[in-house]
Amino acid sequence: MTENSKDYSEFTIIIPTLNEEKSIVHLLELLEQISPKINVIVADDGSKDKTKEIVETHTGSVKAFFLDRKNEEIHGLTISVIDAISICKTPYFMVMDGDLQHPPEVVPEFYKKLSQGYELVAGNRIEVAGKWGLYRKLMSYTAILLGKIALAVRRRNKVKDIMTGLYGSKTDLWKEVIDKEREKFTLEGYKVLFDFLKIYSPKLKIGYVDYVFGTRSSGESKISKKIIWLYFKSLF
Repeated sequence: MTENSKDYSEFTIIIPTLNEEKSIVHLLELLEQISPKINVIVADDGSKDKTKEIVETHTGSVKAFFLDRKNEEIHGLTISVIDAISICKTPYFMVMDGDLQHPPEVVPEFYKKLSQGYELVAGNRIEVAGKWGLYRKLMSYTAILLGKIALAVRRRNKVKDIMTGLYGSKTDLWKEVIDKEREKFTLEGYKVLFDFLKIYSPKLKIGYVDYVFGTRSSGESKISKKIIWLYFKSLF
């Protein structure tokens, strides 16, 4: 049995979205090539384009559940992921962006490591496709450095790239933390993994999957002054 022919029915891919109509179908098609039985939750934070219509009418073998958050009081990537984990029914989950900057072909490696007993598997960017300007590089370096310092001071688990939005873990572990410590997450923020690491103190068995951070297939980056401010707020 090849890696891509395995039964992924115990694995859920969580895709937080906001106006990803131009990329979401292609992402679902790529996931179908990995396994027709893979579970997908599209956690949408109020898209104003056709993301919902496209997901709900998708005719491929992967039937994604569309979690519509447009009428929720709090919006943000963090709360979108948390809400998706809360309804996840599989032992393991993985979070990845809906804009194809995270390569779907790494999914089998994430599942393999989780099934081998790793409690957390984090994506590790070894290369960034395209060119980042000096400001973007400096911003990323500073954010990672400050995040590692914040975790070290708290004596918490650390990963190589604490800014990564590509990670997988045990569903029950996260549900327990969310149930007990929900208010400690920066719910309107965007760095879910960092918040989890900041909150969770027991030692974790952590694995890594290297990947190339791709360019957006469409749309614009959602990085803004508000997102930057929310991250620095979460540091303290």
